Amino acid sequence: MNQLNEKVSRELLKKYDRPGPRYTSYPTAPEWSADFGPDDYRAALNQVAAENDPLSLYFHIPFCKERCRYCGCTTVITQSSDRVERYLNQLDRELELVAAHFPARKRVMQLHWGGGTPTHLTCPQIETLFGSIAKRFDIDPAGEIAIEVDPRVTSEEQLRLLRKLGFNRISLGVQDLTPKVQEAIGRNQTAEETISLFNFCRKIGFTGINVDLIYGLPYQTVDNFAGTIAEIIRLGADRVAVYSFAYLPDIRPHQRSILLAWLPSAEMKYDLFATAVEKFQEAGYIQIGMDHFAKPTDELARALGEGRLYRNFMGYTTRSTRDSIGFGMSAISELAHTFTQNLSKIDVYGAAIDSGRLATYRGWRLTMDDRIRQQAILSLMCNFVLQFDALDAQFNLNSRDYFAFELGQLQMFIDDGFLTVGDDAVTVLPRGRIFVRNIAMVFDAYLRKSGKEGGPVFSRTI
Repeated sequence: MNQLNEKVSRELLKKYDRPGPRYTSYPTAPEWSADFGPDDYRAALNQVAAENDPLSLYFHIPFCKERCRYCGCTTVITQSSDRVERYLNQLDRELELVAAHFPARKRVMQLHWGGGTPTHLTCPQIETLFGSIAKRFDIDPAGEIAIEVDPRVTSEEQLRLLRKLGFNRISLGVQDLTPKVQEAIGRNQTAEETISLFNFCRKIGFTGINVDLIYGLPYQTVDNFAGTIAEIIRLGADRVAVYSFAYLPDIRPHQRSILLAWLPSAEMKYDLFATAVEKFQEAGYIQIGMDHFAKPTDELARALGEGRLYRNFMGYTTRSTRDSIGFGMSAISELAHTFTQNLSKIDVYGAAIDSGRLATYRGWRLTMDDRIRQQAILSLMCNFVLQFDALDAQFNLNSRDYFAFELGQLQMFIDDGFLTVGDDAVTVLPRGRIFVRNIAMVFDAYLRKSGKEGGPVFSRTI
């Protein structure tokens, strides 16, 4: 049995179940400053324009026909085709503004459409957006061209078009196949819909099919969640994300329709995730970071073995460049040791773009200390290990001295059997992997300075 399935006491779960970042970035977005504006973003774009590495592009398609009660994404609920067309025109203008900084650097090895529901777009709209991108950048057909879809609203016609355009990886939002759970979260998606769409994607040649699951939803039990997992394994998903439900009703009012009494306890959430680890590993999947599982032949598993795994706002990735550009409302870019985020309200974002301005509203330029801590946190979150020699070589420092305070703070995790600290590395043990966010928080200087740990900004770690 996997060590994660060793029973963790209720006291330990209570001790570590606290709000904390998921570390899709460091520093985390609440630290970013509105003083970082369009001029700073333009400077970052210009700084990397002459580099030869390929780019990673992300497009935020925020539209959904209705909002799922559990959702934590930045979405726009609409039935208006005109609103969608207006947004696509604005994406085209933003592409023009950004591409002007890249007269020579055009190659794209990773393209990702996220949402919202990207397949809210009609087939002509999908072709329009893809054409806008291809007009400004060279999309490498050997790269990863990915899209997130909702099986309830995605047609075979759309899937055929996506394959024709070159999309090769697709992520299916499933969350849970249990009808009672689906009813509670407002997402009635039959197993038949999911299975049919999955099989069609495989039939027409998608080389990577991902499935997203969530644990900690209303009325989930070990038995019914194990049933969902068994079906996903039977289908043969190449990659599975098993996310913890972030219940933040004070920040996301639509979650108030989910009652706290419906949710599993922290102890049950741990058991749900332990079940996922056990079942997927028994089926031959490799655990990737804290919440992903991949077949040994999948790119994520290969990247883990080769030390190429990275983590960003799209989750775990194999991307070959750290220069990632986001387009659309709320989209985030990471390049030249900066983070940049677009305006998060669709009308305000649109007004900025329509006036010929970049839609930047906040960002951050990483200090050297930020970069060192970012790498330490990434190493823990991606590989469950922090190698001192590698960090020393990368930043020309003595990491044991640099992190002397932090290493002292790890003693409680050592005492609880979650990690070891040796002469050469900090190593997170299998039993401690579900607590890796808590471990990473030790290296977060901003939490310590501001006293934000335990505040309402972040979801709970268990």
